[in-house]
Amino acid sequence: MAIFQNDLKDDIRAQTILSEIETVGHISTTNDAFAKKLFSHKDIFLDFLNSILERKGKNLITDLAYTDTEQHAENSYEKISRLDICCTLASGEQIDLEVQVANDVAWIGRTLFYWSKLFTGSLVKGESYSKLNPVICINLLKFNIFTDKSKQKPHSIAKICNMDDREPITKLLELHFLELQKFKKKKLSEMSRAEKWLAYFSGKLTKMDEDAMLHDQILGKAINIRNEFMKDPDNYAAYLNREMEILDYKSMMQQKFEEGEVKGRNEGREETTVRHLTNLIKNKKFSVEEALITLL
Repeated sequence: MAIFQNDLKDDIRAQTILSEIETVGHISTTNDAFAKKLFSHKDIFLDFLNSILERKGKNLITDLAYTDTEQHAENSYEKISRLDICCTLASGEQIDLEVQVANDVAWIGRTLFYWSKLFTGSLVKGESYSKLNPVICINLLKFNIFTDKSKQKPHSIAKICNMDDREPITKLLELHFLELQKFKKKKLSEMSRAEKWLAYFSGKLTKMDEDAMLHDQILGKAINIRNEFMKDPDNYAAYLNREMEILDYKSMMQQKFEEGEVKGRNEGREETTVRHLTNLIKNKKFSVEEALITLL
């Protein structure tokens, strides 16, 4: 790790990331290198799923099998912006957890596309459609996709429903959207299990909260994994490389946005000039030369 640190000592991006960690007091829990490590612990993944999906009693998820179905990135944006962890339950249900760190206005369409890949991929050619198993997509997002003021809950659930009575017509599709920015801090004693996970991923736990959560077998383990993560050289390198990729991507998008604004302003000025010229020539009966002199 010392060699890797020396390589990055003059890298402004790396120093910015490390400075942020020092200021906040911990790493970002939505970093995909970390999230993969965290959810590779089956007991933690089971607790997270049961909490978010509200599985209790006979519906409690007691085991899962990780599936090597991570969606291949179609472009550089997908490579930077998303991570998915897939698993299959004993019931045959498939679950796809997506961690999304970059804003994407088309995310609902994208998650439906990823859902469809898993859904159709579960049926062997020639099998009856009755063999299709439910696919549940959980989207852990660092941005908001529902901007309507009436939709301020951090956890939204979408299903296929009958529009008359709003009752689901099937269990085959279930989408969960966890908008971390919308999570509002409250007392730890007032949080549900799911809210504690949202607090963990949104970075809104106080030191006192974390100290109390250390007494919880699963949540305490999640906090310890986060605190110990950067001590491993491979984890350290993976985390920084990933964060630097994201910084580079955001910088590139900002540059494109600014270039687009400049281009738009220039094009706007050109269009205005043409309109004025046309008005002077057609309506004011100016000659082309007179109109140009007037506008100069």
